[in-house]
Amino acid sequence: MKKILLTMGIGMLAVSGLFAQKKAITTDKYYISGKIAGLKNEKVYLSSYNGKGFDIDSLVSTDGTFQFQGEIKHPLIYNLYLVPKKESARIFVQSGKITVMASKDSISKAIVKGSKMHDDWLIHRKQMDGAHALMGKADKMFWETRQTKMPDSVAIREKASKLFRQGESYADSVCKQFISTRPTSLISPFIIYSYFTRPGSEEKAKEYFSYLAKNAQESYYGKEVKFFLDKAAKVDVGRMAPVFTMADSSGKAFNLTSLKGKYVLVDFWASWCGPCRKENPNVVKAYNQYRDKNFEIVGVSLDDKKANWMKAIEADKLTWIHVSDLKGWQNEAAKLYAVAAVPMNFLLDKNGKIIAKNLRGEDLEKKLAELVKE
Repeated sequence: MKKILLTMGIGMLAVSGLFAQKKAITTDKYYISGKIAGLKNEKVYLSSYNGKGFDIDSLVSTDGTFQFQGEIKHPLIYNLYLVPKKESARIFVQSGKITVMASKDSISKAIVKGSKMHDDWLIHRKQMDGAHALMGKADKMFWETRQTKMPDSVAIREKASKLFRQGESYADSVCKQFISTRPTSLISPFIIYSYFTRPGSEEKAKEYFSYLAKNAQESYYGKEVKFFLDKAAKVDVGRMAPVFTMADSSGKAFNLTSLKGKYVLVDFWASWCGPCRKENPNVVKAYNQYRDKNFEIVGVSLDDKKANWMKAIEADKLTWIHVSDLKGWQNEAAKLYAVAAVPMNFLLDKNGKIIAKNLRGEDLEKKLAELVKE
């Protein structure tokens, strides 16, 4: 569950007669103080993510008390922790005074006061307890079948999968209820950004974003959600697939337009991606069945080491076209297709239009069977 919000002062244009002047972007101050029981003569750390790395502040506390202050452009998640970092207190920081009371041995259970956003987050987290319980039980069942040779392990895994899906459905309903009933809360766009800005969740993200009040849509995380939706819209079903040129596994330049006239699966994956490797047998099966029926696959690897990429292709018996610029997550094709996670795939028609996304398991074969009949 995956970044947060804003009270950003926007530079405005003040016009007087023939003269105009821009105001500078304003920042607010935060003051975080409190006490960590059981702490003596140790460093206390406060960190926040700036989009590229972590900004870290620290101080030595002789008696467990501490006080941090700084400037903030928009509400943001901060983490309070000790070293070694066994756990941390997540704090939703806004401008103003915030107090944190914790114990050295259980910092993650810190009591935070003075942040409306943090209060809203605690409400949402409490509402999610039921969903977490279901998914936790499912995870435990999966783990037990892996650790022991249970004679009915297949049936147990199926039961666990069903339980996990129930947990996901429960979590979805909780999120929807919170966002729709608290459209002005700055935690609402944070929830959308954390849970629904991933492949396959675009429609829910769009729906939930529409529930937000203007202040929430224009907040830091509201803008992050909007950025995700705008990128995802460019590769919606019905849109023309972005064209790219990239080196194939032999080093020759491959252009996507060279496959015009065929159904094409643009499949984003990587050798280090466990779910990708587990899905590969399904893709191989579909390819072997339809490769002679005007169907081709272009595997786009997010690897950064060619040796690993080549080894995975051979090990998984992937006999289709493979391309990569070996830039990892900075892969240029992945950027064009707004790929935020792998595996991710796009099925194109003979003219290069996207007709399906994220086909998994038997879904790819079923879709190809429909197309071949046409």
